[in-house]
Amino acid sequence: MNRHPQLRFHLPELETFLVVIEEGSFSRAAERLCVSQPAVSSRVKRLEDVLRVQLIKRTTRSVFATEDGELLRTAAQDALAGLYGVLRQFQDRSEAARNRVVIAATPMVAATFLPHIIQSYSDRFPDVQVVLRDMPFDMLMANLSGGMADIGVTAMDGDYENIEFQPLAEEPIVLVVPAKHPLAEQSQVTVEMILPYRMIFLDRYTNLREKLSGEFARFGAMLKTSTATTMPTLMGMLDTGSCVGFLPRSMAQINARESRVIVELADFHATRNYGSVVERRVALTSAVQSFREHLHAEFVPLV
Repeated sequence: MNRHPQLRFHLPELETFLVVIEEGSFSRAAERLCVSQPAVSSRVKRLEDVLRVQLIKRTTRSVFATEDGELLRTAAQDALAGLYGVLRQFQDRSEAARNRVVIAATPMVAATFLPHIIQSYSDRFPDVQVVLRDMPFDMLMANLSGGMADIGVTAMDGDYENIEFQPLAEEPIVLVVPAKHPLAEQSQVTVEMILPYRMIFLDRYTNLREKLSGEFARFGAMLKTSTATTMPTLMGMLDTGSCVGFLPRSMAQINARESRVIVELADFHATRNYGSVVERRVALTSAVQSFREHLHAEFVPLV
């Protein structure tokens, strides 16, 4: 089994040796490396001591490599060229990452609030690549914690460990009913008026369900609910006439049709908070930080 010799020299010593050979002078090598001439001589001597060979010969007029020095120079130049090539790849990749912002947003936010903000940011910072990915809330949070997204834009309920939430807007929750539903004729309704009906919610609206369930309990009633993962599914269920739904006002208005009516609740008030979210433990790049600042400066609720 082949074993590599354990050579205990440092990379600056090898680099200094190569510069001395290239310059043909210890003094010029010292100027190029921005160190003193004794430091250059010391590095070369340490390298020779470790390798136990003479690498450089000096005369009154010149400095040149010995036969062993030429052998080392050829091998070192090839090895360092490969090493520096890899390091340049790492540097280029790091520079690209610093000029890239990956945004994770829930589908409705991605389709409505963000496009014009991303466009205005790209106009201002054309060198920054902005990637927008729409996904369900649970996947959004997983992408943030896993480092696959730099920033999230979504509505949040409650607190999450290691997540920093910065609010953008607060929206009232409204009731959406089919156009032919008995409640559609009312401009306002009360909790007591909606007791007989089944409610449908997006499945992440747990706080809203709990709050409404408490209101139903005051009347001795139990909240009958269905849930949907996505907005199209919720709207499809609502259009069947089998249930009524609760949504933030902007989502309700965006999804308004002749077959759907928005109704205000007189005695039940709830809101959804939209904002940007980032991992507390992650240091934001300048590109991510500038996009977050732009998002909060330019965000305008649709209603």
